[in-house]
Amino acid sequence: MTQHERVWAYLLAHRATTDARDVSLNCDVSQLAAQWYIDRATAGDWHAEIPSQDTTKGVRGYNVGVSNYSAYVIQPWDIWLEYDLNPWDADIVKRILRSKPNERRLDYEKIKHICDERIRQIDAGTN
Repeated sequence: MTQHERVWAYLLAHRATTDARDVSLNCDVSQLAAQWYIDRATAGDWHAEIPSQDTTKGVRGYNVGVSNYSAYVIQPWDIWLEYDLNPWDADIVKRILRSKPNERRLDYEKIKHICDERIRQIDAGTN
């Protein structure tokens, strides 16, 4: 069984209870690769092959999944760090900047959902 097949098999058996760290530890892949597999499984893309990565540019030379952040000089990470954003605001920035084919409306629905939760937290006094 190849490493690729092993990761898919593990996700099939544990996808309801696993995260990238767990997949990484149990399948001997990086957490970045594990998250790529989880993202593909969530999208129902069980036959995807892990993309080749341009390691000459380092971690910023590629992205995992279908978003195209690495095509830009300024990535969401840069904004998060520069503005010291909390996870809720950072998630909104990420969704605004990404470009996933045929998912723009879904991004806005997710942003609304994130905003509703953040407003609930602020109203409850839990920052």
